[in-house]
Amino acid sequence: MAFKEEPVTTTHADPFDILDFWWSAGAMKWFARDDGFDAEIRERFGEINAVAARGGFDGWAETPHGSLALILVLDQFSRNLFQNDAHGFHRAFLREARTFFFLPFEHAEDMAAQEMSVNLFRQNGEQTTYLYALIHMDVIRRFGRFLHRNDVLSRTITQPERDYLATGGFST
Repeated sequence: MAFKEEPVTTTHADPFDILDFWWSAGAMKWFARDDGFDAEIRERFGEINAVAARGGFDGWAETPHGSLALILVLDQFSRNLFQNDAHGFHRAFLREARTFFFLPFEHAEDMAAQEMSVNLFRQNGEQTTYLYALIHMDVIRRFGRFLHRNDVLSRTITQPERDYLATGGFST
């Protein structure tokens, strides 16, 4: 079965406009539930989010400001745009394939995402993937980050992390 690839449309967007909007909104809006803020993002950036999701702004990843704007559009704006939209697309697939819908939560260095991952894998009923979700969550609970990313992200390893890895702790 072949999938028809949608053409990537272009819409005018400037990474600096996105960064300016985000910094102006501030942390009180970033992490709070605010229907007005969600509506503003939908109105101003909904189309930009859709185009970015299809790869229309991949070129932004070539610059520091563009990269951050792309991250905000694809991650943070998506959260605001689809906060109440549980598609349930994973249910269209066999249990084994559903894993790929859940992995982004498991790979996040964020406790709320880890809890979502564990819950999704538990509900999916496949014990091996559920176990790995628990292991990933344990690492984030203990250290707040995945230890195997330390080198590539130039993070200094702490002594507790060293001790954990020395005893065979999960690192990948």
